[in-house]
Amino acid sequence: MAEATLGKYVPILMLAALGFVIIFVTLMLTKLVAPRRPTAGFLSTYESGEVPVGNARGPIDVQYYLYVIVFLVIDIEAVFLIPWALRFAKLGAAGLVEMAIFVGLVLLGWAYAWKKGALEWQS
Repeated sequence: MAEATLGKYVPILMLAALGFVIIFVTLMLTKLVAPRRPTAGFLSTYESGEVPVGNARGPIDVQYYLYVIVFLVIDIEAVFLIPWALRFAKLGAAGLVEMAIFVGLVLLGWAYAWKKGALEWQS
């Protein structure tokens, strides 16, 4: 019985081993083919002829993160609204009330973020 169960996992193990072999071979081929003495142009930040100015590791404004968080909340709301809309007829009034509470809470959070100025761009 145990041998029959283990036999079902042999294709998965073979696929995992094949994946590791492909990754290993690809990494080794890049080591073999890569140039041994890179030129100054190869080591520069941009190879398009533009000379880089300043340091690329500057601080990132928190405003970007606030926009991302608001965007993710709206996306997650859409993820919950789609299955609800597909089963709206079967859920009945209870499903409508539950979704109204959910949307109300999301709108309350959005209004709070708007009031705090999270959605206003500062230059």
